[in-house]
Amino acid sequence: MTMAISSQTQTKPPRAHRRHLPIASGVALALAFTVLVVLNLLPLVWGVITSLKSEADLFRFPPTLFNFTPTAENYQRVVQSGFLGNMQMSLFYSLATVIGTLVLALPAAYAFDRFQFPFRNALFLLIVASIPLALGAAALLIPNYVYFSRLGLTNQWYTLPLIYIAHQLPMAIWIMKGTLEGIPRELDEAAIADGASHFEVLRLIILPLTKPALGAAGVLTFVGAWNEFVAGSVMVDSPALRPIQPAIYNFIGYFGREWGPLTASATLAILPILIAFALFGRLIVSGLTKGSVKG
Repeated sequence: MTMAISSQTQTKPPRAHRRHLPIASGVALALAFTVLVVLNLLPLVWGVITSLKSEADLFRFPPTLFNFTPTAENYQRVVQSGFLGNMQMSLFYSLATVIGTLVLALPAAYAFDRFQFPFRNALFLLIVASIPLALGAAALLIPNYVYFSRLGLTNQWYTLPLIYIAHQLPMAIWIMKGTLEGIPRELDEAAIADGASHFEVLRLIILPLTKPALGAAGVLTFVGAWNEFVAGSVMVDSPALRPIQPAIYNFIGYFGREWGPLTASATLAILPILIAFALFGRLIVSGLTKGSVKG
C-alpha cells in the first residue's frame, strides 16, 4: 500500500510555478501606468471643463479648474452653427467606409489565403506596404484631387467614402488574412466536398469564424475615417458635405481662437470615438490576436 502511494506520488507532474513580480517592480509599474493615464486624460478633462466656462471665466487669471459657474452657451452656439449636420455627415462617411471596407476586405483576404495565383505574394506585400497610407494621406492629396477633379468626383456625397475606403482597405485585409491563417483549410475542403461553393464557404463558415477580426477592423476603420482631416478639408467644398474635423476649425478665425465653442465642438467630436471603444474596444484585442495561434 505504501509502495502504491509512493508510486502515485512520483508519477504526479510537477506544478508550474507562477512568476510574481517583486513588490517594488509592481508598484513602479502601477505608478508608470497611472502617470500615463493622467497625462492622456488631462487634456481631455481640461477641454471638457473649458467648454463649460463662460467667456469671462475663460480669460480669468489665474485660471480656475472648478471654481466657476457651468454654462451651456458654448454648446448652444456650436449647435446653432450647424455643427450637428457635420456630425451626421461624418457618421455617414464613417459607416459607409466601414461597410465598404469590410465587404471588400473579407473576400480579398480569403483569396490571398486560400488560392494560388500569379504574383500573389508580391501583391500582398504591396498591400501591407500601403497600410501607412492611412496615416500619410497628405502625401496623396494632390494626385487624388487631380484625378477626382478630372473624373468629376469631387464635392459629392460619395467622394470621401471612396478615399477613406482606399486608405483603410490594406489594414483590413492584413487583419483578416492573419485571422484566416488560423482557420483550418480542412473546413473549406469538407464543405466543398459536400457540394458547397466558395461563396457559400465564405458566407457560412469563414464569416462566423472571423467576426472578432471583422469587429477589430471595423472599429479601427471607423476611427480612421472619423478622425481624417486633410481629404475632408480639400475634396469637398460644400458646407453641407463637410465632415466634422474641418468643421471644428470654423471657430479658429483671423482674429484669434474662440476657445469656448472650439473646445465644445471638440468634446462633441470625441464622443462617438469614446462610445465606439466602450462598446467594441475588446474586439480590437481579440480580433488582432485571433490569428496568432494557428491550428
